[in-house]
Amino acid sequence: MYTASNRTTRLVSFSFAVLMAVVVNGSMLMKFDSVAKEAALTHSTQALNVAVLETVTIVGRRI
Repeated sequence: MYTASNRTTRLVSFSFAVLMAVVVNGSMLMKFDSVAKEAALTHSTQALNVAVLETVTIVGRRI
């Protein structure tokens, strides 16, 4: 009786641990995915800022 009960308890505990790991990791992946989609949408709608720098000529004495 004790062996069967111990085995059942371990199986239930392991199953619960696997279920919780899947739930936690799945929710984190869904959150990362939503953040990535929002960032991509934000970057695609922003106007492109292009900076044009003037050409600089440096004149110096060679040693």
